[in-house]
Amino acid sequence: MANALIYSPGFDGHRQVYVFVMANILKELGFNIYIAGDTKQIITNSFYIDKLKSNPEITILDTSSYGKGGLEITAAEFVEIQNVCKTDLTVFAFADHHITLFISQIFKTKNKFRGRIVGIFMQPFHFYQKTGFWDKLRYLKHLPSRWREDDQLFYNFFLKQFSLLDCALCIDEYFVAHHNKFVWLPDVFQNYAELIVKDEKSEQRIWIKKLDDFKEKNKDRFCFFYFGTAQFRRGYDTLLKLCLDTGGCFIHCGLRDDSVNYSYDTNDLRSELKKDERLFETNQYIADPSTIEYFFKSVTHLVLPYRNYCGSSGVMLQALDYGIPVLAPEDGITGYRIKKYELGLTYDGSKASYLSTQFDYFKGLNPQKFEENIKNYMSYQTSDQLKSVLINAFTGSEKPVRIP
Repeated sequence: MANALIYSPGFDGHRQVYVFVMANILKELGFNIYIAGDTKQIITNSFYIDKLKSNPEITILDTSSYGKGGLEITAAEFVEIQNVCKTDLTVFAFADHHITLFISQIFKTKNKFRGRIVGIFMQPFHFYQKTGFWDKLRYLKHLPSRWREDDQLFYNFFLKQFSLLDCALCIDEYFVAHHNKFVWLPDVFQNYAELIVKDEKSEQRIWIKKLDDFKEKNKDRFCFFYFGTAQFRRGYDTLLKLCLDTGGCFIHCGLRDDSVNYSYDTNDLRSELKKDERLFETNQYIADPSTIEYFFKSVTHLVLPYRNYCGSSGVMLQALDYGIPVLAPEDGITGYRIKKYELGLTYDGSKASYLSTQFDYFKGLNPQKFEENIKNYMSYQTSDQLKSVLINAFTGSEKPVRIP
């Protein structure tokens, strides 16, 4: 039986969902599974990682003793881990963090990585950054000192010239369309994970009745919805303020994080909303698929006021899966998807007033206006498509990939 190593020093956020899904697919393929990550890292919730740790068929390896918990592991140290696992396949769950490690293989004549190497890239953000003449000169000036870790150089030159990976996957289809060494990977890992866990958290459905009661009290108000742990990058505070300013009600399915330094005082904003019974928060990690679905379907429109984020949004794709149009900044792959496939509206994120103005228009649009466009786009973002692409990558199969 072949051995597979999933290398993911960080388990926070959606990383644990990615690792959980890949482990299950590798198990179906008959691999012995090893997962290497920083087990001493403190994360907000460990639901999916706990499930992996409790599985006797999976071996967990701790990377906390390596540089930055394994993020700065050396090539020699990494080969040692591979040798311990006798791995035939290694999957980097967040390959963006290991470009220096990949480039180090250029100079190796022996002790190179063993087996098939697959990397999943989440954040080719530089692809969306507009650089002027002087910015390009500064880039070239600093390149000699940082070329070993430069993502642009890696994506556009080293990966292609030196075949540093057997398969490079990316969840950004626009980026993939311009980089022929990459294969597009649908970003519906959360949907896939929910299919696996099914009814394991059915006790969380007590929130459904509570949500019904809240919505009855606010039946004439626009419902703002935030899914997941409160984060500055995802604009938790911005959404609270927009809700308060426009007379809406706020529904949050997930954990609060009061340790974050937000631009707006979230305690004050929540207090004001509570006075009018316009705030509903679980402050609990919700994993039950039926409860999650009910929360999403409790709203007609989704507003995602992300800050300086160019990557894919799993929350957006979950909403689209339920036919809900989205308003988000025009930056990156999220904005590209919304504009190209007409999945909602975008706005210029450089000023708060742009969000308010576009929201006033967005909330008045009938969701059915976007129904057919959303359905067409999501026919590509499916769990079956995700599984097919991953199996092809893990086994080296050469099969065509459906790209929107």
